[in-house]
Amino acid sequence: MMPHLVRWQNAYASQGLSIVYVDDGRRDSLAHARQWPVDQNVPYHVFHDANGQANDTYAIRAYPTAYVLDRSGRVVWEGIPVYGPQAAEQAIQQALRR
Repeated sequence: MMPHLVRWQNAYASQGLSIVYVDDGRRDSLAHARQWPVDQNVPYHVFHDANGQANDTYAIRAYPTAYVLDRSGRVVWEGIPVYGPQAAEQAIQQALRR
């Protein structure tokens, strides 16, 4: 998934895209969540969710689950982008046009 996230961040950041990767703190330590983005030269934000609250709130059942929000904060796409990155990218493009 990371190559897609990097490409999308690089391609669409100037149009307002902001990618936030939510790291499940129940699976990863804070130290790991701080170090892997540096080691991998990640160009997007990483949020360490220490208690896994996002997973619980959004009922995440599979990794990676992704959401595309429009400029108003409304979810306009939800899915597992590794199975269809084109659909996620189309949703990104449409959200940025709104």
